[in-house]
Amino acid sequence: MPTVGVMADPGLPEIISRQVHGVVEKNLAAYDGEGWTVVVERGALPLNDDGDIPLMERSSALLSERGWDYIIYVTDLPRTYDGQPLAYELENETNAALLSLPALGLWRLTARLRTLLTDLSLTLHERQAPEEERRESNIRTPGVRTAHHEDDDGRVFVTLDSPVSRLRLLAGMVRNNRPGRLLTALSTCIATAAAAGAFGIFYTSIWNMSDALPARRLFLISIVAVLTLSVWLIVRNGLWTRRASIEQSGTARVGVGSASNQAALDNAATLVTVVLSVGFMYAVLFTVLFAGSITIVDSGYLESQLEHPVDVGDYATLSWLAASLGTMAGSLGSNFDSDADIREATYSRRARQRRQLNEGAEEGEAV
Repeated sequence: MPTVGVMADPGLPEIISRQVHGVVEKNLAAYDGEGWTVVVERGALPLNDDGDIPLMERSSALLSERGWDYIIYVTDLPRTYDGQPLAYELENETNAALLSLPALGLWRLTARLRTLLTDLSLTLHERQAPEEERRESNIRTPGVRTAHHEDDDGRVFVTLDSPVSRLRLLAGMVRNNRPGRLLTALSTCIATAAAAGAFGIFYTSIWNMSDALPARRLFLISIVAVLTLSVWLIVRNGLWTRRASIEQSGTARVGVGSASNQAALDNAATLVTVVLSVGFMYAVLFTVLFAGSITIVDSGYLESQLEHPVDVGDYATLSWLAASLGTMAGSLGSNFDSDADIREATYSRRARQRRQLNEGAEEGEAV
């Protein structure tokens, strides 16, 4: 009765692993008739000095301690091999596989993880059989073309071989960052934005300005407001990754990859995460101001100021402009929010650990 231990990083990897483990167990039993057991455990392996998870070096001890036959570690740490997104790696002698969840992208994540956990378990199991009894095993990765690489030690690396693989990895990183979490760390910023926006719905000059501006101009102002606050949050809180802060300089084939590629990927994920978070804040702010304007501003008085009949659209354009002004004012309030809380809310746990490791290495070199 083979036992597969699935260790998963806290957060999204653990949540999805627990969701699929029952189905994986049934799929394994249905495949070869053996009574498989799948155990999901929260992962706790620290990063090594290279910013990677040393699963293969510690797998024997983990298997022995827990009585498992095979171990599959599911992490939210983005990994690469020769600059290409690395979906997973496995090693025959250690009965272990390391799976990077961000490489699976944004859509159908549960189905892809379910398939990979099933096939990786069967592959590890079949590779322990006598050579003459082994079957050719090609691990399926739904919707993704893959390339297999094997080093002299027998370790297999599977990279995503697709024109959009880097975009898929970026989308997976943003999903793991969970942009909505940043809103909880921006309490003062949101309060300032709401106060400035509320002032706008009471100020008659804003009414006339919103009435005179075409929709395309209001849309442009919204984009400028969201980008202004996003850039300010990134600069003010040190969220931008500098190439010099990444210890690896392009010599490592596995893990963080080259400094330039990793910095570009990290910064793209950070920018998208922050922009989406500010976009969510903007949408909430607009909704609140729209409700407030309809409740507070009498339609007859608004009509007398605008000198034409008004409808819901006029209240919407008024709230639209007020939300944009409030969002830009939120930059002032963000100065009083905690830098540490904003950083913690911007990155996934593993990405934050790698970032701290790189920053620590840079400070050590400076000393």
